[in-house]
Amino acid sequence: MSGYLAVLADSDLFGTLAILSLILALTGLRNKSRNSKLHRLLTFIVLMAIPVMHGIGTYFLNLPPA
Repeated sequence: MSGYLAVLADSDLFGTLAILSLILALTGLRNKSRNSKLHRLLTFIVLMAIPVMHGIGTYFLNLPPA
């Protein structure tokens, strides 16, 4: 599992998050799209992705060696 997470973190995950953040920021400039439930949900998911990954990484780093 830790090997899989290491590959996942080194892949295009952070680039994808950056692109999604840019798209959400640009679409958020319009008041109509910023107030839509879909835009708010996607923004919440993108913003929570980093703390969730940090929590998972901290958990696996604190496991005793196999």
